[in-house]
Amino acid sequence: MLRHFCILCVAACSLWTAVIGLLLVACNGGGSGGGKESEQTVKLFWGKLQVPMFDSISVDISADDMASIHISKKSLEDNLKIEGIPQGENRKFEVKIYADSGILVQKGEAVTDIIADESITVPITLKALFGFLKLEIPLGFTNSTGVHSGQLFLEGMVFDMKFENGKGVFNTGALSLNNELYLKIKLYGYDGEILFEGEKEITLHLVSQSETIQLRSTKGTAIMELTASAEGPTQILAMLPASVYGKKTPQNYGALFFTEIYADPKTNGDEFEYLEIYNATTDTLELSRCRIARDRSTTANTYRLDMPHDLTLPPMKFLFFGRDSVENAHFKYKGLTLVNGGQSLGIFCDNIVIDSIYYSNNAENKFPLTRGKAMQLPLKNYETRALGSSWCLGFSPGEDAICP
Repeated sequence: MLRHFCILCVAACSLWTAVIGLLLVACNGGGSGGGKESEQTVKLFWGKLQVPMFDSISVDISADDMASIHISKKSLEDNLKIEGIPQGENRKFEVKIYADSGILVQKGEAVTDIIADESITVPITLKALFGFLKLEIPLGFTNSTGVHSGQLFLEGMVFDMKFENGKGVFNTGALSLNNELYLKIKLYGYDGEILFEGEKEITLHLVSQSETIQLRSTKGTAIMELTASAEGPTQILAMLPASVYGKKTPQNYGALFFTEIYADPKTNGDEFEYLEIYNATTDTLELSRCRIARDRSTTANTYRLDMPHDLTLPPMKFLFFGRDSVENAHFKYKGLTLVNGGQSLGIFCDNIVIDSIYYSNNAENKFPLTRGKAMQLPLKNYETRALGSSWCLGFSPGEDAICP
């Protein structure tokens, strides 16, 4: 029997304008009329700037009455220190950003005067010269869709799909702007059979755009809707909505797993404790027949939490729940208390073990138990979540953790 899939994609554009600020601090001396050359400092404040496939940044400073200054960096630092800029008029600052293929992908310039003992800020608008495409297809950590590999065909180039945090991901190189691009996608099963395929002509613009791609499948039809904006790389997110599969009670180990545990709040008492779990599948999971407990046979309320009636968790989403004083929790609970020094915790659905963990401060598998801080697990550590070294300290309820 054919099953029908609907894939909804939300995208952000691959092209953007970013503004950086140059803070110029001029010192006494120097200038075009001879004398001792001054030492100047130029600091680049990026704000929130993300550059796909970043390789290097260069800054050139020039004027008719001075020798040109060039500096190149291999990292996007918070600031760059450039010394020896003579004071004077019409100092031109040119900023260029290159991708790892050596292609110039962004540039901008500004002209300003440098005056001794004065500080000024010069904004430089960076304009995108090329676009990038990133396609993400959530498959779930359990990959119930059966997708094993994929290929993106684009203008004579072929890009293989990589698996990252439960998603299939395509990344392209630099793409020309304002030209029609013919795009084709093929997703394969374990036996090499094509499960999904589709094609579309798209154009990358600096302005917002909307596209749709019709994916054909031996299992039905899928629709992908692309919406582009003027910020960030083109990110296409393909979701398999809950309506495709309906609601399911978790049955397999790893379908749900713990991602954050706050066992020892700094505030006295247990009312600030909280837990977070993650749906690792592409199904909407129905949790009313699930519980969290210290072991399968526990009946005492202090060792057990029964999930609320009609509670559901969408695919690849977090569920954040806590005690009485926890703000912004998806729901609040009473009863279950977490042991500060360590304990076993399990997720049980229809008495089936869906996930289990033993967190402790034992030397052989030490977890980062610290008063006043939560333990969190980045999604990329899904397969090693039983190891204390895969966890770190921090607060990120409702979001993927980032360990230092």
